[in-house]
Amino acid sequence: MTDFKKGRKIKDLAISIVSYNSLSFLKECLNSISANPPELRCEIIVADNASSDGTVEFVKDNYPEVTIISNEKNIGFAAANNRAIEISNSKYVILMNSDCRVFKKSLDNLVAFMEKNPEVGIAGPKIINTDGTIQLSCRRFPSAFDAAVHTVLTNIFPHNPFSRKYKLADIEKDRAFKVDWVSGSCMIVRAKALEETGLLDENYFMYVEDLDICYRMWQKNWKVYYCPHAEVMHHIGGSSGGRKIRSSFRMQKSVFYFFWKNYKRSWKIILIPLLLLLLGFRFFLAVIKSIFSR
Repeated sequence: MTDFKKGRKIKDLAISIVSYNSLSFLKECLNSISANPPELRCEIIVADNASSDGTVEFVKDNYPEVTIISNEKNIGFAAANNRAIEISNSKYVILMNSDCRVFKKSLDNLVAFMEKNPEVGIAGPKIINTDGTIQLSCRRFPSAFDAAVHTVLTNIFPHNPFSRKYKLADIEKDRAFKVDWVSGSCMIVRAKALEETGLLDENYFMYVEDLDICYRMWQKNWKVYYCPHAEVMHHIGGSSGGRKIRSSFRMQKSVFYFFWKNYKRSWKIILIPLLLLLLGFRFFLAVIKSIFSR
């Protein structure tokens, strides 16, 4: 068990925001928190991954109450969040993308849900798009078969039944319910649970670290829930800077690492070569799509 939080929880909530050349989105994110502050003892930590857009200076000049971590290089999403978690002093930590905005009671309702459900280690809010539609932010753990079919079909036939099942697309989103994992674009994590699971796996530079930490929560008998009583707006892709091909490569790499990490000691390792082939095919489709979109 890790003890990075032991004896140091003096606030109710810490908000960790990782930034990398996304200042325009970060401004809106911090402004939304300022306009809708939680009725809690709260600390905000921005972990900046060596941005060249003036992020560090902006935060220091305009939000002196915000703690800024200025990393010397881009250490990735998981590692940057870990640096913020390590210096936080709160019972709960919200991991939030810089391209998110909160609304009135969003943060309070997330904490209230965790307080009422002490068996829950992670919860995700209802995440909405900029047009008000609901993002499919809670999902099933992908079996090797479902992952393979989803990988092949999602770019060709996005509404296929395998992808819809994986994304829980047909489940009513107006009530709280247990899920396998929730999106790391915004999730609340219980610090006590992190003491048992450990921090985010820094082998994920970007993507899938959310699936991984939720998987480890369930392994340690902590539950993961979808909580629609809190709403957060997420501008998809805003924090990644629009680098589609590089982002796709990192996604496929992270998916492969997740399966390798969890399957290498079981018979399912025989499926890894097939998965690698399918992920390569998915990356190829992403490259072709990017070329033609230009």
